[in-house]
Amino acid sequence: MSRISRQKIEAIQEANIKLLGEQDENTKGTIQIQKFLNKKEITDDEGNTLEEDGLAGKATEEAISKYQTSLGVYPVDGVWGRDTMGKMPPADRKLYDSLSSWW
Repeated sequence: MSRISRQKIEAIQEANIKLLGEQDENTKGTIQIQKFLNKKEITDDEGNTLEEDGLAGKATEEAISKYQTSLGVYPVDGVWGRDTMGKMPPADRKLYDSLSSWW
């Protein structure tokens, strides 16, 4: 492997370490929600599983909306909050809690 290739790999590794260290609690919480919805096999409107990237985009909002509908949350807004958490059955809450981020 050339010196330049090694330097590129090292730069990418350093950037990844920095990125992981800078993730805030919102990002970690979103990853936990995405993992939970994937475990429950709740998809976006196109039937795709969620990317567990910590980004609360359209696909995550669609999956949260589906979950809220299944729980009878009103209004269904695609935002994970107190109403959604309050209606979770104990088994879902246990699964959700088990997926808490370790970092």
